[in-house]
Amino acid sequence: MPRPSRWPEILQAAGQEFREHGYESATLEGIATRVGILKGSVYNYVDSKEDLLLAVVEQPARALLDELERLLADTDSGVAVRLRELVRMQVRIFSEYYPAAFVYLEHLGRLEQSARFAEFRRMDARYMEAVEALVAEGAACGEFSLAAEPRIVARAIVGMIDWMQHWFTPHGEEADIRLADQLFALALGGLAAGGSMRAMLGALPDPLVAGSTS
Repeated sequence: MPRPSRWPEILQAAGQEFREHGYESATLEGIATRVGILKGSVYNYVDSKEDLLLAVVEQPARALLDELERLLADTDSGVAVRLRELVRMQVRIFSEYYPAAFVYLEHLGRLEQSARFAEFRRMDARYMEAVEALVAEGAACGEFSLAAEPRIVARAIVGMIDWMQHWFTPHGEEADIRLADQLFALALGGLAAGGSMRAMLGALPDPLVAGSTS
C-alpha cells in the first residue's frame, strides 16, 4: 500500500503533469520533481506511468458514479430538478477533483484502448444512459419538448459539460454553482422549447432545397 504521507501529493502532481503535458509527454521524473522527491521514489507507490493514470482518474470517476446513483434514486423530484442537480454535481466534481477529472476526459480515448480501464468504459456508458433516461422521462411526462430524439439531446448536453475541460477553473462553491445553473439554463431552454423551435425551423425557407428545385 502506498504511504499516505506522500501519495496524495503524488496523485495531485500526476494530475497536473497529465493535464499540462498529456499522457505521452508526461514523465515520472516530472511528477517526482513537482512533489520534491526522486524519480525512483515514485516506484514505491506504483509500477508504471499507466498505474498513475489509473489512480488519478479513478477517484473522480467513482465519485461521479456514486453521485449519479444517488440522483437516480430520487424519484420524488421533477425531471428538470434532477437534471439541474446532475449538472451541479458534474461541476462540483470538476472542482473537487481538479485537474484529475479533466485528465479523465482528456484520456478517454487511451482508456478505451486498455483492458485495464474496462470498468471506466462501463461507468461512462452508465452516465450517458442516465442522462438519456432523464431526457426521455422529461419528454414523456411533458416537462420537455425536444428538438431531437433523447439520445441526441443527451449527447448534446453531455458534450456541453465535457467541453468545460478546455476553459473551466474552480472559483469556489458559490461561483461554481452559479456557473452550473447558467449552463443548465442554456440546456433547459432547448429542452423546454426545442420542439417548437424545430417546427419553426421547418417553416423557414431552405436555400438548399430552393436551389435544387430551380
